[in-house]
Amino acid sequence: MDLVLTKWIALKGTSVLASCRAEELSSRFPSVMIRDAAGFTCYLSTEREYQISGGYGAAAIYPLGKGGVLGGLWNMLEQINAGMEIDLRKIPIRQETVEICEFFDLNPYYTDSTGALLVAVEDGFGLVSVLEREGIHAAVIGRTNDGNDRIIYNQGKKRYLDRPQKEELEKVFD
Repeated sequence: MDLVLTKWIALKGTSVLASCRAEELSSRFPSVMIRDAAGFTCYLSTEREYQISGGYGAAAIYPLGKGGVLGGLWNMLEQINAGMEIDLRKIPIRQETVEICEFFDLNPYYTDSTGALLVAVEDGFGLVSVLEREGIHAAVIGRTNDGNDRIIYNQGKKRYLDRPQKEELEKVFD
């Protein structure tokens, strides 16, 4: 089955950082970028894409949250007893997220991704088309398989998905 990710990763984490640490961020970034990132809260509801994905015949739908997309992938694959192959570069991420996570030395792939869904579905590209027509950004990031291996490709390099790590935001708010 195809693995589809709706919206972008680390939406909630980015929004929290932009809201709670705006003063620190203002030393490097324009206020409009910080304000836009704080406004990512408008993307946190997943009700519409959940309904669309379910109606499209999704075999599994997993709402992301703490632990980010990589933690969510691990948990979803445990639930459906599957392996996977994904391409890290296909995972949608906003530039604001890249910049803010880099500022705080956080890995966006393990940062709170509330607002995004992982969907396992036979025709991922068809689902992406339906979601996009409804104004919901989505991308096919890989496929499940019958094995146990959970493989991540990044620029031609292969590695295995690790067990979920500590939520990245805890590094900033401990």
